[in-house]
Amino acid sequence: MQEAVKRVFKDAAVIDTRYNPGFLTGDFNGDASQDLAVILKPARVDEMNEQYPPWLLRDPLSSQPPRTLKIDKDETVLAVIHGYGANDWRDPEATQTFVLKNVVGSDLRVHTGKEFVSANSGKKLPSPQGDLIAETLRGNPGYLYYASATYSWYDPKTFKGETPAPGMFHKSRVLRAHAVAQETPQVATISVDELKAKLNNNQPVTIIDVRSSEGFANSTTTIKGSIHFKVRRLKSRLAFPPLKDLPRDREIVTYCSCPKDESSIAAAQILQAAGFQRVRVLQGGWNEWVKANGPVQAKPRG
Repeated sequence: MQEAVKRVFKDAAVIDTRYNPGFLTGDFNGDASQDLAVILKPARVDEMNEQYPPWLLRDPLSSQPPRTLKIDKDETVLAVIHGYGANDWRDPEATQTFVLKNVVGSDLRVHTGKEFVSANSGKKLPSPQGDLIAETLRGNPGYLYYASATYSWYDPKTFKGETPAPGMFHKSRVLRAHAVAQETPQVATISVDELKAKLNNNQPVTIIDVRSSEGFANSTTTIKGSIHFKVRRLKSRLAFPPLKDLPRDREIVTYCSCPKDESSIAAAQILQAAGFQRVRVLQGGWNEWVKANGPVQAKPRG
């Protein structure tokens, strides 16, 4: 565990040993890899608040824009390191991390989706993508869960429902946990900020542009490092490089310029059916990427 924290944070944060348990493991983002949730305290607060950190800082209890969030020197945070490959959170390439403010409570424990549904029968439920972290926070029992490319807080007493996020095509694994098991995996999403962080930190990710012929032709640039395919030809292109040579556990992000990410969802489903295990759809696609000033490259000629 110390090695995983060091891999992501270097000397900027350390494990807070005052908590027991101080860590949990589970598949929190629903990608079939085990993740690590560990309670930390800042060691070098200036590094924790650097402009482009190799993690995503979020406050599940606040609507404050992520870019305005800061970590205080005496603050305790929960870091969730997402697993990668066969070695899960222990893998040297497991660096995708969320740092969560204001969510370290007491009696932390992992609940599966089935346990969550059973414990909250008859109540309005969110749509988590994986396991949840149950805890008591400020005297109120609730759950931390991952959905729509971020972590949120669920309070059974106050939750009024949520609006389905763009790109979420299938029902959540949690909401069908009590039904007959299904083999088709859901299409997960990734936010613009999360993908930007991956590119800033040179994390291995294959980005596939599936904008329509018109949308692609009307643009002079694409997302940095992306390759373009037409959705209707994607299945046949799987037999040729570069897709043919991609490891099946390679992280892949698809994007388009459709109003509801329809083309990128269809592309993600084709890739999942071909055996790719870590495929996500960029929320808001090309339009949100441009708004966020994400890095781009000139389109290839021809």
